[in-house]
Amino acid sequence: MSGRWIPGVWLDATQPNNLKRYALVELAALAPAVRTTLFETYAGRSDYWPLIDDDAQPHLKREGPWLLEVNDAHLSAWHNLEAIHCALHAWLESELTGEQLALQLAPGMVVESPEGARALLRFYLPEVIEQLHASAPEECRDGLFGSVQRWWYRNEEKEWAALDGLPSVDFPKPWSLKVNHELWLSLHGDAEVMTLTTELLETTPDIFGNVCECDRPRLVGQVLEKADFFGLTRRSDRRTYAYLQLSQGDAVWQEEGMHILLQQAASGDVPLLELLEKNYGEPI
Repeated sequence: MSGRWIPGVWLDATQPNNLKRYALVELAALAPAVRTTLFETYAGRSDYWPLIDDDAQPHLKREGPWLLEVNDAHLSAWHNLEAIHCALHAWLESELTGEQLALQLAPGMVVESPEGARALLRFYLPEVIEQLHASAPEECRDGLFGSVQRWWYRNEEKEWAALDGLPSVDFPKPWSLKVNHELWLSLHGDAEVMTLTTELLETTPDIFGNVCECDRPRLVGQVLEKADFFGLTRRSDRRTYAYLQLSQGDAVWQEEGMHILLQQAASGDVPLLELLEKNYGEPI
């Protein structure tokens, strides 16, 4: 199997007897037929666990992240399962059972600010897990990396890179991903990206064209950084800006007067959409 799918060091290394290997897969990126094929490789065994196991939110359980224990047979069966590339976010090596590890990781799905505000968090995304490994409070790092030998994630070059785990901890014990203000602001940006990506897909499904599903949030994040540059803080203004940028590109802002409208939206009480309608009759 290509190193594109698994850490390169696994290609020639024998799996230690005391370590289990797990894949962290987000099912939303897989078509129903691919999901069926994926789970059929377990031949009736239930060696997989959802990180969101909430009967009150079945859609999150169905579409969200799952932890799957893997062996050489699974890896071989997944070899030609091309669609899994976008769904596969991490490989973990741990002595824990899958059930124990899933229970330990589950609290990471919600991040909490010092003031008690909470948001759903895809903590396993590369840019997020890097921040958490470096800057999360000790209790949170124990929850995410305790009893994990190595956490493999894709770096900026799309190669598998390892984060060192932490010594064994006594779990399950209650913990929550409560972070300081600076880290909250940094991580909460990811929540905005995912929410806006979902909204755009629901309202304008063709806006991303042929952009790979796993690259869409990154593209939306880049657009929101441009919105930050122009000082747009209202949620509606950022959505309007993102829609125009993604649908028409940089050229839309070269229209006469557009930068003035952006400045007015950033500094005034009139939303960008309303300013566009007033000046152009309808959004351009």
